[in-house]
Amino acid sequence: MKGGRERDASPQPPTARMSSLSVNTGHHSASVSLLSGAPASPLLESYHGTYQSMSPMPSPLLLPTGHGSSHDIIPVSPIGSDYEGYGDGKKKSRRARFHDPVDDAARLAKALKGERRAPETEPLIEILPGLTHEQVMELRVEYKRLVKTGSERKGVNIAKHIRARLKDEDPNLMKACYAVALGRWESEAYWANFWYQGDKTRRELLIESLMGRTNDEIRAIKEGFSDKKYNNSLTKCMKTELKEDKFKKAVLMVLDEQRMEETDAYGRPTRIDYDLVKDDVKDLHHAVRSEKGGESLMISIVVQRSDTHLKEVLRVYTDTYRANFAKDALKKSGNLVGELLAHILNGVINKPVRDALLIHHALSASKKDQQRRELIISRLVRYHWDSRHMAAVKVAFRERYGAELQTAVKEATSGEWGEFCTALCVSRMPDHVKRIERVDVVR
Repeated sequence: MKGGRERDASPQPPTARMSSLSVNTGHHSASVSLLSGAPASPLLESYHGTYQSMSPMPSPLLLPTGHGSSHDIIPVSPIGSDYEGYGDGKKKSRRARFHDPVDDAARLAKALKGERRAPETEPLIEILPGLTHEQVMELRVEYKRLVKTGSERKGVNIAKHIRARLKDEDPNLMKACYAVALGRWESEAYWANFWYQGDKTRRELLIESLMGRTNDEIRAIKEGFSDKKYNNSLTKCMKTELKEDKFKKAVLMVLDEQRMEETDAYGRPTRIDYDLVKDDVKDLHHAVRSEKGGESLMISIVVQRSDTHLKEVLRVYTDTYRANFAKDALKKSGNLVGELLAHILNGVINKPVRDALLIHHALSASKKDQQRRELIISRLVRYHWDSRHMAAVKVAFRERYGAELQTAVKEATSGEWGEFCTALCVSRMPDHVKRIERVDVVR
């Protein structure tokens, strides 16, 4: 805070009155040149972000991800395993749930029904955290078929219904439920769109939703963006809301979908261009050693190269100069550009460890500033979509902090939104694994 002024509260997702809801009970049938022309780098702008607040700086501590890493862990919880209850310290039996979009839609419709009574939150906490992206999409289709509104009997979007019904409840629970109900890509578009609506210092939400993504992922996020003010164009939104500097150029570069591909048109790994690696290493070393400038060159390389290429660049840089480029880049770039470079490079070095660090950072930051709870929600929702990655993050968290991720989240949160966040950490057995063939016993 400056001058005794308090920060504005975080904006809520926009809510609109939803009336006349009913449940149908019937049967359901560029690059450096562009950057160099940008105004002064935002490195001079005061910005205390995620990586600046971590101590010690994480990137030099991470070990490269190799074969046989924690990615090989199968994220399966045994049927009938115990699930530690929230708050009361008692263990509750957690039975395995089979996803049934018809049943789930009916239960959630009943929980959200009405406007004069508070919504039932227990079904939201029980159902939503355990759904995959594909299952959320199935649920949304079924919910629209089941719940209608208005004289035209238009199907209701469950995410919007959750937003409208929970707007007067716990805002953190509403954000968590809403983000999951949006699905994997629309939720990323939501976080990318969220930061500018209120406190514009929270650009981690924007950085983490976009940086280090493949072109296909960026395309899916752009398709999931919805804001009539910008004609549903995330690119137009960023062009309008971000001020003219190199950070903006980096964001627009990502949205241009020109990142080097990891595979060719046939799905085969792209061969590493070692001449380009050599050139990049030389250019990056020059950039970090130059007294002025250099950020444009670092952005153009780090943002546009693939993870595989960057991993080789980091290796050759170390072999050539006996130095760690990630560490050198963070020394060179202390604020917004440093944040986006650190996020991409730490993901290249070891994504599970990076994300374990980010969760720990969010849990710690939220104790001092409740508005930082958005970081807990956005990060847990993001990681939970990929069950194998979430399993690797949990292993990395345990190895680094000596605690189970689920326990740490439970202890750092409270109330129903805490229950929801804790449930996001539970690895669930996929439906195809849980199917049991009928066996005839011969006596």
